[in-house]
Amino acid sequence: HTCVYSKGNINTIKHWLLCNPSSLGVRVASMGFLHESEPLSWEDAMVFLKYVRDHGLEQFLAILERCGGTEGDPFKWGDEVEHQIFTLTGNLVDSARSAKVVLRSPEILAALKQKEKEALDAGAAPEETCEWVPEYGRWMVESTPGVPYNGLAGIAGVEQQLRLRRARLQAVLRPGEVAPTMTHFPLLGVGNFSEPAYDPKGPVLRSLFVPDEVVFPHPRFPTLANNIRERRGSNVEILRPKMKGMRSQIVERAPGFVPQSIEEADSMADVYADAMPFGMGLSCVQVTMQAANISQSRHLYDQLAALTPVLLALTAATPFMRGWICDDDVRWGQISQSVDDRTPAERLPQGSNQTSGDRRLAGAGVRPLSKSRYDSIDCYISERADTDGFNDVPLAFDQTHVDRLLAAGADPVLARHVAHLFARDPLVIFADRLELDDHREIDHWENLQSTNWQTLRWKPPPPHKGELSNADDAHIGWRVEFRSMEVQMTDFENAAFISFVILLSRAILDKSLDLRVPMSKLEENMQVAGRRSAYVHEKFWFRVDTGFAPVDKAACEQMTAKEIMTGKGSFAGLVPLCKEYLSSSGCDRATCQTLERYMDFIIHRAEGKLPTDAKWMRDFVLAHPSYRFDGRVTEAAAHDLILAAEAMGNGQGPYQEVLGSFAGLEAAPKPAANQNDFLNSGSGISDSAPCGGYPSLLSRAVRGKNAGEKVGPLCAPATGTPFGMHH
Repeated sequence: HTCVYSKGNINTIKHWLLCNPSSLGVRVASMGFLHESEPLSWEDAMVFLKYVRDHGLEQFLAILERCGGTEGDPFKWGDEVEHQIFTLTGNLVDSARSAKVVLRSPEILAALKQKEKEALDAGAAPEETCEWVPEYGRWMVESTPGVPYNGLAGIAGVEQQLRLRRARLQAVLRPGEVAPTMTHFPLLGVGNFSEPAYDPKGPVLRSLFVPDEVVFPHPRFPTLANNIRERRGSNVEILRPKMKGMRSQIVERAPGFVPQSIEEADSMADVYADAMPFGMGLSCVQVTMQAANISQSRHLYDQLAALTPVLLALTAATPFMRGWICDDDVRWGQISQSVDDRTPAERLPQGSNQTSGDRRLAGAGVRPLSKSRYDSIDCYISERADTDGFNDVPLAFDQTHVDRLLAAGADPVLARHVAHLFARDPLVIFADRLELDDHREIDHWENLQSTNWQTLRWKPPPPHKGELSNADDAHIGWRVEFRSMEVQMTDFENAAFISFVILLSRAILDKSLDLRVPMSKLEENMQVAGRRSAYVHEKFWFRVDTGFAPVDKAACEQMTAKEIMTGKGSFAGLVPLCKEYLSSSGCDRATCQTLERYMDFIIHRAEGKLPTDAKWMRDFVLAHPSYRFDGRVTEAAAHDLILAAEAMGNGQGPYQEVLGSFAGLEAAPKPAANQNDFLNSGSGISDSAPCGGYPSLLSRAVRGKNAGEKVGPLCAPATGTPFGMHH
């Protein structure tokens, strides 16, 4: 690898590629550049890292030039839900029952796309369609509405759309398969946890626990995992605290200890995992909204930031990892560690002694980076004169990138934000997508933009769509993506939190609210958001006075989630502010009633009257008859938890334990009785039990079996629901 990159020397790149075809895994046409391509290996990609960073910057500037003047874009928005697919064997009275992830998302995606085509051909309205795309795990798919929602009135259709997607996914599943909206599979990495089963320690993940085959078979996904490991110089290290008070043997290990066996890993004080699927195999719900123009998009980005840790805590739904019960509640730190590509030198504190590094890497691979590329935001980006005052956390960037952005007309705040994205390296480079027209293509920009996974993402438009008239349905404007929330077990919960983010964004603009706290305090909030039961036991820095003021006069104090939602002292509370906005918004009565119901539900959860999904799941496992007080999730408990979550998602079973008095107030009818009616309400469900209906139901089922009584279906559904059935 003697080729040395110099900016603009694309002929050198062509020469190197043509001279090294075997190392690329590509077939080179005899008369041209590349005929078809696979991603470059990390060693081969390192030659082009600087090229991609520099040209990505130029592509952003082209977007700014072409689309920066867009005005008056309509308020459109949407959501994304990541689904997991499992298979269940046995029933509630079968001691050998088990659950596994189903590694067939490619064929499930093909079936879903075919069903969507059939629906359109049959005359389905656009709002009755869905989009389906791959996710990182081979047992996962992602869904979005077929078309964006329009305005605040679009909230009225969210829950129905979520139910539609659930039904359509269920329609293409095989007998015994289920797809509850859970953040994670509790037994990922435990024994033969997949169907089909494969051996771990493959060449890509090199994991003690998970095989390479669990990764979706698009070249981008395994390449991400491989290149993260190659760049950092080791497997990722994922640690979560084990639940306290369990009967398990703990062996004290030296800092930096890397287990060489499952037994060594299990003896550690923390739950340990070693590969990207433990993070990117987790599911969330995200909300993306289009702003009127670039300025408004930057403003919304800043104002929504304060909500990211609070709503993470309120949607906490990830109490397990690798079969262990954890002493924290959310996915965020787990994913952050799973994609942490920082070199050992970059992980050192600021001011540490540094080596000369490798000049091919961003910052030569030795510039201190305080956190993973998957984490909370690093800076505010609005054009307000006081923005710098709130940005009290140092940013890492190349000054040459800032200078280039300033010279092209970007303001200093925006220049530093964009430059700090490019303090990271591109992780996947496709050989045939190197030489691009920077004025028209955005691959290199998106390469860095899309792998800075933060609690919010500021999203410039694709230029060919941003330039269209905003009356054109294909037009895309400047957007903000809200990314911190965990997916919930029921469509009601997901709809409530999606809708609240949208409603609050409108209240922020209408009432000129300023919710910014210093960036250092926002970092503190993210640290506490994942703690066990943070939604009731922790406090978050939040603004007392929501009027615009410089940082030295912007009073903030620590509040509980309840106080943030309902008010404290002179601070009115977000829900009253939203209700005040709603009363003057001109919104139709039905939508207002739906929003009132959602906000009341969020208040009940913030008050601790209703549990988070994380608390409910943990209580479920702790109360399960198979639990051995060792901090482990048994196969029987995982099976029954997934089955209960599936039923709850269908509006049946113990879902009132999560929804309380809001159960039965959903926006659509419940599913057909043949879907998991074993957990349908009535006898056996106890609102006061720690984990509610399951233990009562199980004991009833066992008693019935012993007495020869027919209890009813106690296993996974034999068939999916009819395509298009609205739950």
